[in-house]
Amino acid sequence: MTDRDYVAIATEYARQVIDGEIPACLYVRQACARQVRDLERAAVGDFAWRFDPDLASRVCRFIELLPHVKGDWARERKLITLEPWQIFELTTVFGWVDGSGLRRFKTVYEEVPRKNAKSTKTSGVGLYMLAADGEEGAEADSAATTRDQAKIVWQDAKRMTERSPGLQRRFGVDTAAHAIYVEHTGSTFKPLSRDQGGNLDGLNISAALVDELHAHKTREIYDVLETGTGARSQPLLWLITTAGFNRSGICYEQRSYAIKVLSGAVVDEEYFGIIYTVDAEDLEDIGRLLTDPAIWRKANPNWGVSVNPDDIARKARKARE
Repeated sequence: MTDRDYVAIATEYARQVIDGEIPACLYVRQACARQVRDLERAAVGDFAWRFDPDLASRVCRFIELLPHVKGDWARERKLITLEPWQIFELTTVFGWVDGSGLRRFKTVYEEVPRKNAKSTKTSGVGLYMLAADGEEGAEADSAATTRDQAKIVWQDAKRMTERSPGLQRRFGVDTAAHAIYVEHTGSTFKPLSRDQGGNLDGLNISAALVDELHAHKTREIYDVLETGTGARSQPLLWLITTAGFNRSGICYEQRSYAIKVLSGAVVDEEYFGIIYTVDAEDLEDIGRLLTDPAIWRKANPNWGVSVNPDDIARKARKARE
């Protein structure tokens, strides 16, 4: 059992981002400043929610008991070790509750480039929502436009389960060909896509993990998932994406909304957004953009862990040529 102080790690990460010690874009700085501001408001009783350190830490502790299932770390049978930026996200999303103990955040928009371990963390979140969130008859879905995309997060979660006898014993989690489930609570975790056939209506979703939102050409799946959470008291709709180009789709709509929430232009206390990218001014100096690792690190929070700085430098040299 890990004894890391997750709340302290998250707090220090936020401080370092705000103070400029960790290179980060405007949107990440705003997300960190929002959390610090909310904690201050809660401390003086000027907030409708309270921050529960135990709940914030519980999800991190759960995920760090899961194994890696890809690459060298899987071969070495290593357990997941969350990075400070991931701990910041998880403790913020899961730590805030209302007076009844129900989770504050209902929607999460997370934009992060490839190779930043988003599938690993998201798979862990899916398993937590299936087995450890205290939801009777939990219905967790890994959703995408295609069956293959929807299975990426779900398949990682399935492998994690199969390699975690402790998880199976403690929570009664088991796997089948097309589902991960907990029989005694009637809970399931399945991949979900529009091309799988059948009707997506009638869902009773407690958690939906929407992968690569930018690939959704219409808002059909998003709308089905959002309306499918209506019967739950603390549903979680987690939207994960890399950057896209379509400015008329649901991803751009959610991105624009997240930016407004982060800037304070829109007040939505139940929406959490964080966008890892470069700043607008960075795009104005192409020479620096293609040579400065500090800029590259802004967009890649897993810098030096799953993101190889030498690989980024090589690609930058190629782009310069």
